[in-house]
Amino acid sequence: MSNPKISIIITIYQVEQYLVRCIDSVLNQTFKDFELILVDNGSTDGSSHICNKYKQKDSRIKFIQKNHGSIASGRNFGLKHAKGEFIQFMDADDSIDAGMLEKMHQSIVQYNADLITCGYKKMYKNKNAEEYFVSCEVEDRVFKKQDFLSVCAKYCENFILYFVWNKLYRADIIKSNGIWFDESITRSEDVLFNFDYIKKANRFVFIKDPLYIYNRSNVNSTSKGFHIQDVEMQSLTYNRIRNYLIKQGVYQSNERNLEHQYAVAMFSLIAQAYLTSLKVPKKVRRGYIESILQKSCTKKALQHFSNSGFLSNIIKYKLNKSIMFTDFIFSIYFFLKKGKLAD
Repeated sequence: MSNPKISIIITIYQVEQYLVRCIDSVLNQTFKDFELILVDNGSTDGSSHICNKYKQKDSRIKFIQKNHGSIASGRNFGLKHAKGEFIQFMDADDSIDAGMLEKMHQSIVQYNADLITCGYKKMYKNKNAEEYFVSCEVEDRVFKKQDFLSVCAKYCENFILYFVWNKLYRADIIKSNGIWFDESITRSEDVLFNFDYIKKANRFVFIKDPLYIYNRSNVNSTSKGFHIQDVEMQSLTYNRIRNYLIKQGVYQSNERNLEHQYAVAMFSLIAQAYLTSLKVPKKVRRGYIESILQKSCTKKALQHFSNSGFLSNIIKYKLNKSIMFTDFIFSIYFFLKKGKLAD
């Protein structure tokens, strides 16, 4: 086949229960001029069998396998094989609206844009295993470079820039500028990729419609755990973004949104420590929490944190001087929250 308009890259690892739904949502698109690149990232379940089965059915599907590595390594591997004019990423447990590719492609051509971003839906399951959805929409907007940079942290605060899967990119911008996912980190690699891309892009379009379906039904998997390096990776991410915005002269207009979101990210890490790693000794957990709360960048971020809830007031009024007391409060708080802050 000739080079397709869009290359869709899906990195796959141990997702056989979701994979059929994911692939079907791509093959059922109203826009047909695409290639689907399935990157098996070392799965040992039935994922590779499913991929092979689909490859035999549709010539637009490429199935490539690699040794197990990070999702960043899988996406980079897929990019090396992509032939499309535009690039879209998906997670293998998610799915997309049947009109997503058509709407995204139409917008990138109509506005001669470099980056298209759409809204998305979070998919959950209730106690009866019934699916329900929460929409995360954005305003329909078209930005030139400097206008977007002056407000871009707003799109960090609502996590829109945290993801690569609700976006359509120009392949030539990625490849000609050597933009790759950073394989040395395992947290927030998406937002760093997006900012590297934004540096080279000039026109940005946002589509209100929630066209991507983000599967959150397994958000509190007990296998996730927490790691002290996550704190450093999160700090590294925000420092890179801060430095870029300072260099562009737009940090001041972005400060509140960016610092607020950093505080949210730190709370999310704290929540993970209580909700997904209950067997870890208290001493280890307390050391982890203290490493977050005592960081100068965390203290700065809390000045901009606008949530006036019980937990944030405890932190902001510095009752965390006793980490044992803080650990007790956190334990009660996250037990009552039942994991909501981990999302």
